[in-house]
Amino acid sequence: MNPSHRTVLVAAVGALAAIIMGFGIADEHLLFSLLVVGVLLWATMEWVRGALPEAWLMAWAVFGYIVGNRGFAQFSLSADVPLLPAEAVLLVAVPAMAARMAFGQAQAVFRDGLNYALLAWIFLGTARLPLDFAAHGFYALRDFAMVYYAGFFFLAQACAGHATSVRLLRSTLTVTFVVLPVIAAIEQLAPGFFFVHFTFRGIPFVFHKSDLLAAYLAAGFFWLWTRYEKTHVKLWLVPAAASLLMLGTTASSRAALVALVLVTVMWLAARRWRIALAQTLIVGAAVSAVIFVAALSNRNLQQTAVYSTYEHALSIFDLRGTGTYVNEESGNPGQNNRFRLTWWNTVSRDVMAQNPVFGLGFGYDLAARFLVEYELLGAEDFTTRSPHSMIMSVFGRMGAVGLALWLAVAVGMGALTKRCFQVGDSDALGFICIAWVLWFSACVGVVLEGPMGAVVFWTALGLANRHLAELQADEAIPVADLQPALPADEVAASP
Repeated sequence: MNPSHRTVLVAAVGALAAIIMGFGIADEHLLFSLLVVGVLLWATMEWVRGALPEAWLMAWAVFGYIVGNRGFAQFSLSADVPLLPAEAVLLVAVPAMAARMAFGQAQAVFRDGLNYALLAWIFLGTARLPLDFAAHGFYALRDFAMVYYAGFFFLAQACAGHATSVRLLRSTLTVTFVVLPVIAAIEQLAPGFFFVHFTFRGIPFVFHKSDLLAAYLAAGFFWLWTRYEKTHVKLWLVPAAASLLMLGTTASSRAALVALVLVTVMWLAARRWRIALAQTLIVGAAVSAVIFVAALSNRNLQQTAVYSTYEHALSIFDLRGTGTYVNEESGNPGQNNRFRLTWWNTVSRDVMAQNPVFGLGFGYDLAARFLVEYELLGAEDFTTRSPHSMIMSVFGRMGAVGLALWLAVAVGMGALTKRCFQVGDSDALGFICIAWVLWFSACVGVVLEGPMGAVVFWTALGLANRHLAELQADEAIPVADLQPALPADEVAASP
């Protein structure tokens, strides 16, 4: 094509696009504008050959779901198209990564136990989705989200093979976890701050689900600790300590506290005891300071955040919900135990009575019998579909076979964790610790059924698996293969 004709054509198309974008923005229809900007940004990122565009999308989602959490999760590309952030990333990044794989530019699936177990679990869920969709419609697709969010695992594995992309994701996690304690402190001190000053279409940019905030603060502690171990810069201990201390101030910290302890036990089992010592010193100093201040101000110690954390920890063992709690911030955590146990019991009985092998399917109302037995039939605001446990969600919807495959994924995580500690790489340890904190938290809460926890979990797990594989592949290269080849005359002269 004649260069002048090409210039005129490009200018005409650009002018037409600008006019359409202008009318759309004026009418608050932003979808076309966002698509145009997205295409231009994608082309620019491909041209500069930095981090993959898919990695940028994942970094955006990870930062948003950790820092913005429930607020970020409610945003959609357009008021006309309710496409939420996680689904938008999958819709764009999965086909793009598939194209890279077709041209041999990326690898998202690997031959190891974790990949095999996860693929089998996804296959089982996908195989039954058509039947469930026919029976339950949109609700089946909504519940199936806990399966398709695993796509972030394979995207992360593919991005982890690209040095600039994994550097971007690693930096995103670092910045995110440094910022998170500050965000949590603002929410504690000025609860309405983000609702007043940072909203879009009435939706706050930052709005945390308290149990997920606690889980991310615990995960942030481990990630920031590994930054300290990697660099030996003591400044990293400041945000790590802040994360640990802010964890104790959250309203629903029990699951995160259990996860924190269990992941710390993993470090101790690997004979890495310094992290436990650091936790003891940080918590001990904070408790001492609170007691000292309470004594000086004549404040009732039982109404402090420290005592609330103590009661939350104590309530873990109050399975019948009969304990007495005096701190005003504690609420009645023992009652939450009875709530969960009753729901888990009703789900188990439903599954065993109807379909113990393959479960009740996606779209089935796992709360129906529970609402009757817990006398909540009149609670119109009760919309939760998950029985507050990923294990029970999997068993309820996919039966014993699905649960066995889900536990096989956990076994694969265990084997990966063992290798991470054997290699001792700080990045791999940081990734896998994030995954374990969220996995343990998901056992007693709604974490992995939705994007607010699932996106970060699957991304961290995929990064850990591929990053460790890359390290072990580098170590497996013989030393002789790393030496430069000798010139031909030197080879001929050698005996």
